[in-house]
Amino acid sequence: MHMFSFRKKSDSVPQASTKATILDLKKFKPLRDMGKKQLVLLEAKNQLRKYKDGERILERGSSNNIEYFLLSGSIRKVAKDGKEKIIKANTPDAINPISHLQPRQFDVYANPECTLIEIAWDVIAKFFTQSKIQERVENQVIYVDLTSPTLMKDLIHRFANDVKRGKFILPSMPEVAHKIAQLIDDPGSTSSQVARTVSMDPSMAVKLVSTANSPLFRGARDITSCEEAVTRIGFKTTKQLIQLFALRELYTAKNKEIKKRFRAHWGISRRVSAIAFVLAKCVKGVDENEALLGGIVQNIGVLPALVYLDSIPGILDGSLIDIDEFINKTKNVMGAYMLREWKWPRELIEIAAHAEDWNYQPDVERINMTDVLIIAEAHLNIIQKFLVNCPPLPNISSFNKLAHKLQLTPDKSIEIISAARNEISAVESTISMPA
Repeated sequence: MHMFSFRKKSDSVPQASTKATILDLKKFKPLRDMGKKQLVLLEAKNQLRKYKDGERILERGSSNNIEYFLLSGSIRKVAKDGKEKIIKANTPDAINPISHLQPRQFDVYANPECTLIEIAWDVIAKFFTQSKIQERVENQVIYVDLTSPTLMKDLIHRFANDVKRGKFILPSMPEVAHKIAQLIDDPGSTSSQVARTVSMDPSMAVKLVSTANSPLFRGARDITSCEEAVTRIGFKTTKQLIQLFALRELYTAKNKEIKKRFRAHWGISRRVSAIAFVLAKCVKGVDENEALLGGIVQNIGVLPALVYLDSIPGILDGSLIDIDEFINKTKNVMGAYMLREWKWPRELIEIAAHAEDWNYQPDVERINMTDVLIIAEAHLNIIQKFLVNCPPLPNISSFNKLAHKLQLTPDKSIEIISAARNEISAVESTISMPA
């Protein structure tokens, strides 16, 4: 039984199109120096406004409580002496607010048209102050009594409390992955829009093109552009792969012990993903590419557990605690909590919450994604023996559902996996961790 739990938060309301996104906000000073939490709040506190050709935006000598940032188009600034300057969006001149001092020192006009982000200055000041405080909290070293006879129990309790109180900040998804997910979920989005957003992270774009040319998705010819990759593999798979690549980027650490364990756990996760990918093809209603992402998600709680231990001086020295025990007792709850914080789908949250739950049986008839991932873990354990508590296949509820549906036996199931070893190898290669 887990020693702590979190209450599920309600789903957020989708952002309106009249708001600048976090990726937009991070283009400007001082907004890009804010913390992640403040940027999320600021995403809801800004307003986008379009100005027509020649329309006056600001009058010299006027004052108000608004800060203006040039998101697209261009503006013309006219000084008291009549000197003019044209500023175009996405250039070094557009990084700062367009006219910060009050009273305003310039007349500002749309030239020929532009879109501005407008934010109340007192909101910026408040969030910027909070960000600096939060930055100090995030960088805090966590101290615990390493001599306590109940150290493991103390650590688990402290971990939960530190997350709830904001003393330990859970890892967050790279913003480009969040932006792409939002864009793909918008039915009005086009392949070129998605490709442009992916290209904001060049390394992500390279991975996507490379994967589109891999044996999993290869077509009649090799493709060279991000837009072609999105078109070939489709919106849904693009979203899943970007999320998968983004998760991989989170598995970085300076501490050698943590780095070694990150690589080991990622290796297990990608092998589970590959087996789940093959198994999902046998199950009607389960998407194999979703299973690929699910294989990484089922172990995602390892990430905050190891990062937390890394923040405690001395805890990794010697053998003060059993690190694997700490991970196993916290990863399901923390993984599910973290995915809820990211606003990920319920199906993926359930995978993280029920990893290695051999008695999992929410539906005695329907086989869902969590069932497939549990079976994939059990199959990998037959090959690799990485789980100490995994029962034989006939004693696993999820496997019995699959066996009943497909008239499978454990031997036939293992034969399916063995016959697909080339495909499994190709999947593993696609999501391997960089050297």
